[in-house]
Amino acid sequence: MTEILRVEKLSMRFGSLEVLRQIDLSVREGESIAIIGPSGSGKSTLLRCLNRLTVPTGGEVIFEGRPFTAATDINAMRTRMGMVFQHFNLFPHMTALGNVIEAPVHVRKVPREAAIANGRRLLAAVGLEAKADAFPAQLSGGQKQRVAIARCLAMEPRLLLLDEVTSALDPELVGEVLAVIRDLARQGMTMLIVTHEMGFARDVADRVVFMDGGVIVEEGPPAQIFGNPRNERLRQFLGAVLDREPLRGPAPAAT
Repeated sequence: MTEILRVEKLSMRFGSLEVLRQIDLSVREGESIAIIGPSGSGKSTLLRCLNRLTVPTGGEVIFEGRPFTAATDINAMRTRMGMVFQHFNLFPHMTALGNVIEAPVHVRKVPREAAIANGRRLLAAVGLEAKADAFPAQLSGGQKQRVAIARCLAMEPRLLLLDEVTSALDPELVGEVLAVIRDLARQGMTMLIVTHEMGFARDVADRVVFMDGGVIVEEGPPAQIFGNPRNERLRQFLGAVLDREPLRGPAPAAT
C-alpha cells in the first residue's frame, strides 16, 4: 500500500511540559490505525499537530509526499486531511444537510445542487437521510456526531482523523457512531482513530498504537497488542481498562 502520511521525530512542548517526544509514525493508504493510551499521553495533541491546529515545536510531517513548510497552504491541506472532534462543532443555525454542504460549496466551490445531492447521499450513508432538514438542537448526540462525520466526508479527504469521537456521548449512543466508523474502515477509508473503546480498536484497526508519556510505547496488529503485549506499561494499561470494561463484540448497526 502507498504511504500517505509520515511523521518523523515529531515533538511538542508547552513551556516546560514536553507533550510529544520524537514521534515516528507511518500511515499507509487504506489503513485504519487506532491510537490508545491513558489520558494525557499525547494522543489528541498528535492529531492536532498533524493538521496544524497545533504547530509542533520539532520534527516533520509529510502528507501525500509533501512536507509541511511555512509556505504550505494549510486550508488546502485540511481539505485532504479531515478531522472529526470530540465535540461536534456543528453550526447551530444550519440544518444537518446545511452543515454537510457548507464547506463543499464555499471552500471547494462545488455547485450547490451537486453538493446537495452528495450531502443527502452521505447523510443516508450514516443513517440520517430522514434528518436532513433537522437542526442540531433537534438531534441526539450520536446523530450530531454522525452529521459531523458526513460533513467531513463531504470534502473527500484522503485521511480522516477522529479524536475521541464517542467520549462526549451517552453510553447508549456510542454504538451508532462506532458502526459508521466501522463501515468506513470496511470501505478502505484511511483513518487515525484516537479512542478509549478497546473492543472497537481490536475489531476494526489494522494496527494499534499505544502511547504513554508523549511517546509511542508499542505498536502492532490488534492480536499482538491485546493478546500478547510486550511492554509492561501496556500490560498495566490494558489490565486496568479491561477490568473495568471488558472487550465487547461488534457494535450494533446504525439506525
